[in-house]
Amino acid sequence: MRPRAFTLIELLVVIAVIAMLVGILLPALGKARLTAKATTCMGTLRGAGQALALYNADHRDLCVPSYTMTGVTGVGVPLDGWGPIMDRDGYLSGAGRETLRRSPLACPEAIDVPGLAEGQTGNDPDNARGWMEWSCMRNGAGFDTVTIPERGFDKPVRVAYWINGDNPIGSAAVVTPDLYYTGSVGYGPGSNGRYITYTRLSAFVRPSTLIALADGVYAGRQRDNRLGATNCRIGYRHPGKSGSGVSRSSGGAANVAFADGHVSTIDGMEFPRALGGSNDPAEVIEENSHGRPTVYANPEKALGL
Repeated sequence: MRPRAFTLIELLVVIAVIAMLVGILLPALGKARLTAKATTCMGTLRGAGQALALYNADHRDLCVPSYTMTGVTGVGVPLDGWGPIMDRDGYLSGAGRETLRRSPLACPEAIDVPGLAEGQTGNDPDNARGWMEWSCMRNGAGFDTVTIPERGFDKPVRVAYWINGDNPIGSAAVVTPDLYYTGSVGYGPGSNGRYITYTRLSAFVRPSTLIALADGVYAGRQRDNRLGATNCRIGYRHPGKSGSGVSRSSGGAANVAFADGHVSTIDGMEFPRALGGSNDPAEVIEENSHGRPTVYANPEKALGL
């Protein structure tokens, strides 16, 4: 008896079926991968949010500074940063320059680029999806990595999350106490003669809606939070409502940790902005009202409602 073998036509049919199945499964596998990384990011942010709550409890309800500074320009003064503070004091240990992918201060979808290399993120979405290295020194146009051994900051720490801080570094601005989640403690005097001090939890009207951390780099510039805005510091790294990817053309969303410790996701075209620039005040008021996520510690007071 002759052994039966596949004919050429049968082999071609099998190959065609396998190719078709691969074509069907690959998009689903890609989506599952993105979902898994977004879930991991939410877990990392939840841990960071809980660490911030522990810091607050240990420091008489004072929020960690976005960074500590003196003066208004920041030039020639080393800036520590909230990430190194949390790492040094044991609230989020394991952060460092060489551990971005396993860091408690970075999303697994963070891109390995220095987002503030030129002082701003510009129009490149990859910059906002990158990292910022702390401690650092402002050189006028950007930031140089430094250590501050006399204060316990003896290693660089890469942070790939944005903190909702008041940091009007560079010029004398009007200082409003307890404006956002935190601030660059020591900044001043502002144009009204005031200094930024530690934000107190008592300033938070609705902690469950106040954004504390989000995908992104550095801090501040809340007026430019929207997807596609020039110098946006929010890194929209995860699938959003307007598409399955995270590029400008297909939309994207950011994972967010709130002041009460819970986490959620905000679509790129729904992230609340602050007053300033060319923003329409009526739109900003709407974005920060009705129990929605807000960048303001006290939206009614800040927006004059």
